[in-house]
This record gives sequence, structure tokens and C-alpha cells, in this order.
Amino acid sequence: MIIEKRPALLMNFLVRKKNTSMNQIMDYTQLSKRQISYDLEKVNHWLKVNNLTPIPFKGNQYIEIPEDVIEYFQKQQQNNLDRDFNLTEEERLIFIYLYLFIRQEPISSVHLTQLLQVSKNTVISDVKKANEMNSPSLVGISYSRQLGYHLKGTEFDKRALVMQFLSKLLQLPYFEKLLDYLLKEGNGQYNYKDILRTINQIEKLFGLQFVEERLLQFACFITFYYYRQKERKFVRFHSDEMELLKKDPIREVAKKLLQLLQFEEEEAELCYFNIQLLGLSLGSNSLQDDRHDILFKLCEQLVFDFESKACIAFEKKNEVIKSLYQHLKPAYFRMKYRIPINNPLLEQIKSEHTELFTIVKEMLNPIGTLLSLTIPEEEIGFITIHFGALLEKPKQAIPKKKRALVVCPSGISSSLMVKHLLESLFSEITVEKALSIQEFQDGKYDRYDLIFSTVGLETDLPCFQVKPIMTPNEKNSLVNEVYQHLFGIQYHDFSLKELIQTIEQFANVYDEKGLKNALNQITFHKKVDVYRGMQPVLQDLLKDKTIQIVEQLSDWEEAVKVAANPLLINGVIEASYMDAMIENIKTLGAYVVIGPEVAIPHARPEMGVNQVGMSFLKLNQPVYFLNDEKYPVRLLFCIAAVDNTTHLKALSQLTKLLSKQDNIKRLKEMDSIEAISELFMQYSATSIN
Repeated sequence: MIIEKRPALLMNFLVRKKNTSMNQIMDYTQLSKRQISYDLEKVNHWLKVNNLTPIPFKGNQYIEIPEDVIEYFQKQQQNNLDRDFNLTEEERLIFIYLYLFIRQEPISSVHLTQLLQVSKNTVISDVKKANEMNSPSLVGISYSRQLGYHLKGTEFDKRALVMQFLSKLLQLPYFEKLLDYLLKEGNGQYNYKDILRTINQIEKLFGLQFVEERLLQFACFITFYYYRQKERKFVRFHSDEMELLKKDPIREVAKKLLQLLQFEEEEAELCYFNIQLLGLSLGSNSLQDDRHDILFKLCEQLVFDFESKACIAFEKKNEVIKSLYQHLKPAYFRMKYRIPINNPLLEQIKSEHTELFTIVKEMLNPIGTLLSLTIPEEEIGFITIHFGALLEKPKQAIPKKKRALVVCPSGISSSLMVKHLLESLFSEITVEKALSIQEFQDGKYDRYDLIFSTVGLETDLPCFQVKPIMTPNEKNSLVNEVYQHLFGIQYHDFSLKELIQTIEQFANVYDEKGLKNALNQITFHKKVDVYRGMQPVLQDLLKDKTIQIVEQLSDWEEAVKVAANPLLINGVIEASYMDAMIENIKTLGAYVVIGPEVAIPHARPEMGVNQVGMSFLKLNQPVYFLNDEKYPVRLLFCIAAVDNTTHLKALSQLTKLLSKQDNIKRLKEMDSIEAISELFMQYSATSIN
């Protein structure tokens, strides 16, 4: 396989696309044209050495990969024979740790220089850097004459770090070669593919469903675990925790797995495999437990809270709760037992779904406190795209002609996101099923027209690779590929530089950077982002004319009407919307009271919303919702949403404002509309911290 990490990733993308443009490569890699050209030079050098045709790219807007190169790499992927790679610095640091984890003899610097193919000084420097990198995980690398280089820390922490590093390596196109090289150095006897088959056997035997992406990580981990159990390096648990884990029904699954893998059934290790399987499983009809009902009730509360905080209402709430439960169950055990998970989409989620991420993060804070868990941003990101997929689902089903499948190993959230993304892009296609890789391999799907997959697949059907979150350029590229296949229609993307040069011929450009950023977001296919409208910020909606201060009102119903009155006067809502908000509270309870003396009344868009809007009423004397003294309210934010997403930016800013008790106190004390308006303005440009 190719050389260094960056050119290898580039080559993997080019072979997959076969025909692409420099703009699309820049968008995919987030590199400059100069950096890409530099990497292509390296790729071409490697191709020449291997008697393959270089990729013509200089002066070409469109880059076509030579057929012999495509055939060569496809054959290499099938046979997996190529062992030609160089390690990056980060990979060397990971290699040192993994090598020491499977050590069966004292390891000297000579061992490490041979392993890494670097000098002794580089090894010494790398060990120091590895210790710095590993310190947050409470694991260190020590050296003594008797033991050589060895790991210090608890066995549980050591294993957690192995999983974290494997998660990183699995993102590389040449990860199999890295693992093969490392484990053969350790004279390994276990192959992760054989272990995967064993786990799949267990899955079918007990009627379980595993998260495929984590499954691969777990199978690779077992190849390393072999050495630890061989050396009898076992984990330790508190006796109370062991007793609790013994009662879990999945214990029988763990027992069977250890038997099939021919591992010793030591009690603590059985508990450890219990935990790992709980973090893998999406649930089972045959393995149910009363304790899981607690998580289900928690999901019900989360969906309820989300509807309240996002000011929306799900049409099929039970289905939403069920799908969230399937996601949250393994996530709960991952968080509880510090099983690391990699979310490669995290930065993109925070960037492209900023408002939703903010709302979900605030919503999960009390859940983390309740369960005594630290909820990592990776998990928040997955839950964000889970809700994001549900929100962005198109409202009306459009007649579709072609039948498609989605194949995704990353779990329910990502599958939902891909499914709804495709439905918004292609009115000519109906996405009928979202499958795991295992489900796809086990079934026959000849009656379908095409497949969308987040990973490479071996199939005779037309297959298009996608991501749960895609940039405008990536969406354009996908639409181009699909339309060309279905209808023989091809669209050419524009060079941003050429576009700006054309504009400059007819107009003066005073902010080229700003124009470039704006044009970067434009899609040249009308279907792309058709459901995503302009999202106003807080100060766009909460202005002087929509803010009121009132001394006292007779009851909560009058308060809701007075709060919404500015929206009625300005034609944002109809009178029926006021009635719907009041009726919702009478029927569903005081769910709109989201904090001490704070309420956000709202109803469904079809109950009388003409355009997105928000109004604020401050009462100097509280009213009591449902005439119950448990629900005093002085601050009312009335929200009128036209759909599930347009109001989210302003709402996320309001969420951040209300998450600070000092702001609530300030709002209660402010006696002028100008001061209140100024506070809303301050939060109209906030971003995630």
C-alpha cells in the first residue's frame, strides 16, 4: 500500500471516485490546491516505481484515474497482500503502546528501533511524547533494567487506551496492514476476521444486534487481549459491582463467547466481557431486564424534554423513543465503564448543527448528573445527529420511482441521517431500508435499483458512497454521480476562482474572503438543502415590539395570550395558535415550564403559524400554570415555529442564555425593554464553547 498517511487517504478517495475535480478533492481533504498537488506528486512517484500510469493533474480541472491504477488498487484491496507503508509520528506513538501491551519479554530500545525502523534517539523522543499523549488516560511507559520498557497503570485503564488507539487506526485505509505487521511481530494466533465470525455467530445464536462499527474495534481488541489473558493480567472489580454484573442476562452471552474463543472463564474477566457486550448491543427480544426499563423511561423523558426545549412535536413519538433507546442503551454502558468511542463527524456536527448541538448538550447535562456520568462530546454528537435526522425528515412523501438501500455500520443515528439526507436530495428515489453490513451480506436485494453506503461494499448493484453529514460540494458531487447513472445527466461544478474572476469583470468586490465563503455554501443543484431555510438569530425575533413588561395578570391563560399578542398583531400567528397553546398545557401538563419561573409556550405549526416568530413577556408578579403553586412563572417566551428547524438557531441562543442562572435573575430585575433587548442581542452571535 501507499507510503504516508495523507497521500494514502488521497489515493483511496481518488480510486473510489475514479473521476473527480480539484474542487471536490479540496473540499474532501480540506487541503489547499498546493498541498494536494504535493501529495499527488508523491502518489505519482509511487505509481511510477510500481510500473503504473501516473495520474495526469497539472492544468486539469477534472482528474481521471487511469484504468490500470484502479484495477491494481481494487486487486490489492481484495488480496490484501501489500505491506509497503511508513509510519507517521502519531502512528509510531500508538505502535509503541500497543507493542508494549502485548509484550511477552523485556523490551529494550533495540526492539523498538527494529519495530519502528527509526534511530535510537527517535525512539527515546517518541517514548517521551507517548507518555505526554497518554497521561490523561492515567497510563504511562516506564523503563527498568529488569523489566525493560513496560506499562504502568490499572489493567482497565490500559485496555481502555488500547481501544481508543484501535479506534484511530481503524479510520485509516491501511489499518489491516498495520495490525498485521504489529501482531505478527508478537507472534499472534488470533485473526480479527475469525473473531468477527465468532461474534456474528453469537449474535445470531442469542438474537442480538450489535453496533457494527464498534464490533470491528472489539474484534481487533480481542486479538490484543489474547496476550493479556495468556500472561494472566486480569482486571479488578469491586465485589458489589461484580454481583450486579452477574445478574445481567448478557452474562450467558459473554460466557459462550469466552468458550468459543477458548479463553479462561475467570470471574472478573467474565464481568469485563459482560460490560463490553453491553456497550455493543442494541438490544434483544430474548434478553430483557427490568433495569433496562429505567433507560427506556429515561428515553421517554429525553424525547419529552427535547420537544419542550426545541419547541417541536414529533408525530410518531413512540417510534422516536424506541429508536433513541436503541442508541442510548449501548452509549450508557460505554459512558459508565469508560469504553472509548470515536466520532469522526464531531467537528462537522458542531459546525453544521451548532444550534442543535447546543440544545442537546444543555438537555443532557442533568441526565449526566442524575446517572453520575461524564457525557463526552462524542456521545453528544451522536445523539445530536439522531435528533437532527428526525427533524430534517421531509414533511411530505413525494412519489418516487427508484428503490434504494442504505448500508451503514455506525448505528441507528447515522443510518437515519443518511436516509433523510437522501430523501431530501432525490425525489426520484425512495430509500426503503437502512441495513447493517451483516444484514446486507446475509440478504438478497436484487429487486433494488441502487445502494448508498458509508463504507466500501462488494456488490453488483450500483453503489454510491455517502457520509451522514455532507458539505454542499459533496452533495453536488453525489447528485452528479447519481443523476449521471440514472438519467445520463452530468453537471459540472464551478471553479470558485473562475467564478470570482467573472464577478469582478462586472462588479467591484470589496470583501473577497466574505464572497468566497458565501459562494462556498452555494449549491448548484436545486435539490440540495431544499428543506433548510434561513435561520433567524435571537435579536431578529425578540425586538422592542415583541418584548413586554407587565406588573400582574389574573391567571396563566391570560399570561399566555398576552405573551403571544405581539405575534398576533404582526400577523405571525392566528388566534387559533393561542388557543392551541393553552389547550396543550391543559392536556399535556406544565411541560412548557422549563426552569424556575421560566416557560416557553408553543404548539404545532399547523395550528395557526404564518411565519417564524418569538415574543417575550416579563411579569413582576408570577402566575401559576395550571393553578398549581409548583409552577410559578414570571418569564414567558412564546415561540411560533413554521417547521422543525428554522427556529433552532434563535432557540439555541436562548437556551445558552437561560442556562446561566445569573441571566434569569437579571431578566427578572430588568425594568426596561431596552435593557432586555440588549441582553438578547449579546446572545445573538454566541457559538459553542
